[in-house]
Amino acid sequence: MYQAFIDDSHDKLRAEFELWKQRWHAAAEPAKTALDAYTACNASLYPNLSILLQVLVTLPVTTATPQRSFSTPKRLKTYLRSSMGDERLTSLALIHVHAQTTPIEPGEVVDKFALTGPHKLTFLR
Repeated sequence: MYQAFIDDSHDKLRAEFELWKQRWHAAAEPAKTALDAYTACNASLYPNLSILLQVLVTLPVTTATPQRSFSTPKRLKTYLRSSMGDERLTSLALIHVHAQTTPIEPGEVVDKFALTGPHKLTFLR
């Protein structure tokens, strides 16, 4: 599928792969993820492997994240929140989709809210 992006004349890809394997067998700490391998890959020494690693890093492993992001507005924009603006809906959707990877500190949220404008309650002393 990705043959158009790779220069495989005279088995360059196979030779690059053999050099790459030797490099990682001799390394004290091998790459644990595809992103680590791509970051460590020198594109001028391993041009074909660099392209293949870039494809590996950018392809989604599953379809769970896109499905979550498409089903999020259904749960967020209920009848009670039908007057919600686009900016708030987008922000809530991003928080919902990335809830596991981005922890939210309640204290920071309260501090930011307290500094946004006039409120009936005093939040900061």
